[in-house]
Amino acid sequence: MDEGKCECKSKGKYNGKCNNIRIKAVIVVIILVAFLRLFLPHTSLFFRYIKPLPFSLHLNKHDLVMKKGEMYSLYVKGLNKRAKYSSTNFRVAGVNLTGKVFAYQPGTAFIIGEVDNKELKCRVRVIDINKDKLNMSIGNSYKLKVLGPARFVRWKSSDEKVATVSSFGRVKAKGKGKTLITAIWKGKKLECNISVK
Repeated sequence: MDEGKCECKSKGKYNGKCNNIRIKAVIVVIILVAFLRLFLPHTSLFFRYIKPLPFSLHLNKHDLVMKKGEMYSLYVKGLNKRAKYSSTNFRVAGVNLTGKVFAYQPGTAFIIGEVDNKELKCRVRVIDINKDKLNMSIGNSYKLKVLGPARFVRWKSSDEKVATVSSFGRVKAKGKGKTLITAIWKGKKLECNISVK
């Protein structure tokens, strides 16, 4: 018998080398299934948007940007049927039986609508700001941040005589008064009220 080949013994049992190969194969399958079920749904690899054909089944939104605390109603277009909804990360965004999505905390989740044995996906990205109110003294600075998956945020100040803000969210107090710092990303506005004494 070749040492490199797996041959069966007389009673249908595999030799030691064959058993090792089978155990390794089972471990690889378990790891692959765990990746596909647990890790992949939380990554952008899970989200591949293909423009739906006219009259095909699809959700009214495929990509949602929400502020913490917001709600949005999803529904199936192309067919008058109710879908069964679920979330891949209920800590970030939850969904009820009627498709109403609730933004709970910054992060990314995917809402899955199941109808007629078909999965319809909507990516939900939830954002928030690290401070919504800030008291400052003249000359002081503070770094504001948009929490969540936001990149390349636009910042602006309603009164630059009171406080300025850099393109990276660094606020600098200039003079006494009040101003509103606004962060804009994907059409969503997050605000921080600044009071300088």
